Amino acid sequence: MAFVTRQFVRSVSSSSTASASAKKIIIKHVTVIGGGLMGAGIAQVAAATGHTVMLVDQTEDILAKSRKGIEESLRKVAKKKFAENPKVIKTPMTSQKTTESLIDFSKALGKHPVSCKDTPGFIVNRLLVPYLMEAIRLHERGDASKEDIDTAMKLGAGYPMGPFELLDYVGLDTVKFIIDGWHEVDAKNPLFQPSPSLNKLVAENKVGKKTGEGYYKYK
Repeated sequence: MAFVTRQFVRSVSSSSTASASAKKIIIKHVTVIGGGLMGAGIAQVAAATGHTVMLVDQTEDILAKSRKGIEESLRKVAKKKFAENPKVIKTPMTSQKTTESLIDFSKALGKHPVSCKDTPGFIVNRLLVPYLMEAIRLHERGDASKEDIDTAMKLGAGYPMGPFELLDYVGLDTVKFIIDGWHEVDAKNPLFQPSPSLNKLVAENKVGKKTGEGYYKYK
């Protein structure tokens, strides 16, 4: 397993004319830009499957935290369980060769990749976030308590967590960031409307389990 961290200083862009080969690219060396939860997870899984990995971020403090998190995770399990179905996003400028290479790379990591066009939320978040927001609206209207909504979705739909449990787990600030961005792009879409209770909790820094309180209290 080869794993390197490096501080990002400046970006230099260069271009070269690549051979128009029909062969797919075999990815052996991986550079992950951003050492947050997702970036560190990608770096760990890639390193654990034999790829040479460089993790890049803006400060040494962020990289040290990322390395510590990866090392602690490796001590707990042989391979960190990152997203089992990574999304390979194809834009109009993405070649078929690049898409196929990324799908092969995802499979080499032991994952089950899915492909999607460059659309807001891609697949999972495009379905999940409106579902979470509708649960909030249901509660805001007084139609049902958050406890009953969670119980109904766990027992009735077989979900491992109810929407309010999941909101607190993901982080209300994260959900607000997503829905605010979508609302800015498409303000008329009823699925993308902001939530007063969500905005209030985030403003009070009650963003879920990581702060000890969100829609539920954890202290």
